[in-house]
Amino acid sequence: MAVINNEELVKRIARLAKQNQELDDQLKKLEKLNEKLAKENEKFKALYEKLSPEGLKDAGDAEKKEKSLKFNMATVLFADIHGFSKLVEGMDSSAVMDELDEILYEFDAIVIRFKIEKIKTIGDTFMCAGGIPVKNITNPVDVVMAAMEMRNFLEKYETAKRGKDHRIWELKIGIHTGPVTASITGKKKVNYDIKGDTVNTASRVEAVSDNGSILISVMTYELVKEFFNCEYFGKLPVKYKGDLQMYRVSGLKSEYSVNGAGVLP
Repeated sequence: MAVINNEELVKRIARLAKQNQELDDQLKKLEKLNEKLAKENEKFKALYEKLSPEGLKDAGDAEKKEKSLKFNMATVLFADIHGFSKLVEGMDSSAVMDELDEILYEFDAIVIRFKIEKIKTIGDTFMCAGGIPVKNITNPVDVVMAAMEMRNFLEKYETAKRGKDHRIWELKIGIHTGPVTASITGKKKVNYDIKGDTVNTASRVEAVSDNGSILISVMTYELVKEFFNCEYFGKLPVKYKGDLQMYRVSGLKSEYSVNGAGVLP
């Protein structure tokens, strides 16, 4: 039977202790690696869920909810700028477009002055709304005032270009007040698009308006009649809602206008 002296026993114990320490160190490294892999797995899992069709749909729905605002009272204006076709046909197309751009540029400036939000231009139709994004109770008056200034500008523009007896551009405007939902796009420059029955009704009021007329719905009329001279225009059938009464705005009441002319406040 081999006899192990104390020196050899101490050496063997030292080797075993060293091996045990090395195994312990490796185990700690494996535990850290396993923890790191678990975290990476969670990240990849979250990314997969986000990029899956269901995840993309949920993210899109959340974004829509975050970027939609409801306004209980906004006043929507549609302005249709159209030219007499026979006269326009005789003009150079670039000259026609230049004139339309000049008119729309001034309309942009007008809505800024009255703190109204331009929504968009669709061909030769200009769309804007008061009461968004800043809610206020004066937006019906602001929008009607802007409409009058648009009409006055176009009359002066045509007179300066062609004299009093000739004109190629005509303007008709429709206005309606009610609730709208606004969706927000853009980061550096925020843009608003609005939807709802109020928008559709304003568009329909504009469609039945006469050249040179500013037509307003009865909802807008009730909010501005104290300040403007208006005359009854007629009824507009609205699906599921009956007939909508409409009024034509002729100008400011004399007590609110310069020299009682009904044009400038």
